[in-house]
Amino acid sequence: MNVLRIDRTITILAEHLLSNGLDSEFRKKAKDISQPVSIDHLSYLSRFLHNPPIKPSFYSVEKYGLGGWLSACQFAIFEIMYNLGEAALPFVREIAWGEYDWTQGNAIELLIRFASEGIQSKELVLEIKENYPNVRDEAQLYAIKHLIGQLKTNQSLQEIFDLLFEIEDFKDAYDEIYRSQS
Repeated sequence: MNVLRIDRTITILAEHLLSNGLDSEFRKKAKDISQPVSIDHLSYLSRFLHNPPIKPSFYSVEKYGLGGWLSACQFAIFEIMYNLGEAALPFVREIAWGEYDWTQGNAIELLIRFASEGIQSKELVLEIKENYPNVRDEAQLYAIKHLIGQLKTNQSLQEIFDLLFEIEDFKDAYDEIYRSQS
């Protein structure tokens, strides 16, 4: 895949997030347009985690916040990584359990999603149980906030959450988000 195409793929997905939020169309669009991206592109793709593509003309700090574009691009990049499947796990793990970074929560979210899809479920649950308490509160919250709304309709995700509720910090993060959404 052409490197300019990766840049454009991130932009299309991030624009969708800003315009429509995280909806089912976003996940479908991400799956469709990221098909040409391969595991060989991870290094190049990761460069955009802190240096996003140019903001679209409709972007305004007043409407989306100072870091809105960066956050949307990061979310889009991780969705592309998710669509690479199990092959992306070593890279995602490195971000999830490495030195604190804004993207740590995104990476942990992917690990939970992979586990709920049956990809290395037992290993990932054990890994999350071991490492989650050592992660900053902000990353703990961010890791699960986009997943909570799916629990009623996604039984396998609910099962993974039930296993992770054994982690006191995980349960506390869930309770904090749930209270704020009620």
